[in-house]
Amino acid sequence: MNPDPDIPSADLGSEVPLAELGQRLKQLWQSNEAKTKASLMNFAIYSEEVDSLTANTEVIREVTREHACRALLIAANPQAPDVSVRAWITAHCQLTAGGKKSVCSEQITFLISGQSANLVPNTVFSWLESDLPLTFWWQGEFSDRFEPHLYAVIDRLVIDSGEWRDPLPQLRRLEHAWRHDHGGFTVNDLSWTRVLHLRMALAAAFDEPGALDHLKEIEEVQIDYGTGHRLAAKMLAAWMIHQAGWILESGWPSEGSFMVLHHGRHIRLVFGEVESRRAVPRVELLGPRGVIGLTHENDSPFIHTLIGLSSGSVERLTPCPCDTPAELVTERLRRGCKTKRYFTLLRTVRALLGEFEN
Repeated sequence: MNPDPDIPSADLGSEVPLAELGQRLKQLWQSNEAKTKASLMNFAIYSEEVDSLTANTEVIREVTREHACRALLIAANPQAPDVSVRAWITAHCQLTAGGKKSVCSEQITFLISGQSANLVPNTVFSWLESDLPLTFWWQGEFSDRFEPHLYAVIDRLVIDSGEWRDPLPQLRRLEHAWRHDHGGFTVNDLSWTRVLHLRMALAAAFDEPGALDHLKEIEEVQIDYGTGHRLAAKMLAAWMIHQAGWILESGWPSEGSFMVLHHGRHIRLVFGEVESRRAVPRVELLGPRGVIGLTHENDSPFIHTLIGLSSGSVERLTPCPCDTPAELVTERLRRGCKTKRYFTLLRTVRALLGEFEN
């Protein structure tokens, strides 16, 4: 079988005829008694970018260090003139504590070409380990292939809303699918995960004496976001609004500035785009008693918190290991899902994007 020169088959393992896939999977484990297969879940990655296969294989390799699974890597090329499915198999192995046996997760890679109804869900259905839950990472914007036959089998949906050029219709489509009779999956948004440790650090800051009094008197909140991470900044702001009990006022014409109300007092909410690879490199809450500020420098694995109030000054460091896609997904898989809370916050996020509900 001649490999397609555009497909890096060496990274994907052995190419296998689809009709022989089940048999070859059995042979993969029978060929080496030192390998033990382990699966706690099905983990699928779907992309309509064929050149994502190598990067996504590396993501699976990293994720399986902590989360044993059957991994399905699916690349679709809907624009191809002919319908076809190609498959590869490989395994990602970790040594046990004694170093004598490898605990391995298998990866099955599919390249699906052409337009064919139900081709993607049928491929997924056929190769799931049926007694295990399915975590499904849909990369990029939703296409027509994100439909009820597919999301009916998804237990946990992973997305990265920061990849979306026009997030409002995508967010509406996501919520519609979640509320559909065949929906009900939980949602993990990597944009939301990017500000997880900022949320934790900011919440911890208000354990300091005098911080709650400062919260009652805040006059301005400034949130800087790195290029391409506007949505993450809006998600952080929505969380702050809900946690503090603020009310977002509608009708403000400036994209970078909003007003919120707190007990009849106006607080200015200001967003600014800066050059940074961090999603949100700086947050400041300013008031007459001083400032509570968080900064996350490009070269630092820590979030630096400064609580500078009239009563004194305190500094803290909060670890923030989530940076690469693999780290974000691994972090998310460690935690539960609060999907109802997520969609509640999205109503405020949509307002911060200019979509105020009547």
